[in-house]
Amino acid sequence: MDWFRYGHGVIFTIATQFLLLVFLLSSKPVEAEDDKTLVRKICSQTLEPNVCLNCISADTGRGTSNITDLTFSVLFCMYSQAIYAHQCADHLFQNTAAVQLKKSFQVCKDVLFSASNTLWDGLTKLEVSDYKNAHLSAGIAHLDLFQCVFAFRRYANVPIPSVLLNYMVQTKRLFDVAQFMFLLI
Repeated sequence: MDWFRYGHGVIFTIATQFLLLVFLLSSKPVEAEDDKTLVRKICSQTLEPNVCLNCISADTGRGTSNITDLTFSVLFCMYSQAIYAHQCADHLFQNTAAVQLKKSFQVCKDVLFSASNTLWDGLTKLEVSDYKNAHLSAGIAHLDLFQCVFAFRRYANVPIPSVLLNYMVQTKRLFDVAQFMFLLI
């Protein structure tokens, strides 16, 4: 008979632990849902809500949804796009023989390299809560994009190749999102 009572106690304990485990596991999606709701709410207020959502959703290493972390994610996406644009301009520069076009690609690759370095500086400033200078870095990188556009008008007077333009446009859209995020900090 003692074994029977003891057996029920073990079963009760196991069942209680199982229910507690189920409860704890079911509570995590609620927190994740709250995070997603907050991110959607903030991104919906930007000029580029889809760009904002795609960027922040891709950052799986983000710890929280505070504005500083979200801004860091957006600035990192902008930095990544600037690197892609620089690599594309460098590739086009190396594979172009036309003198005017080569000059345009040279200016672009140089200013896009500068933009990516400036954005990296902005990321490091954001990490140490120097928001004003991080915002300034994003603005300088944004202006570098226009120097590339002006180089094509000045030297080649041809449209920017679409592969390069796509990276530059994405960088500019992320800048628009970052502008809003910096207003919230």
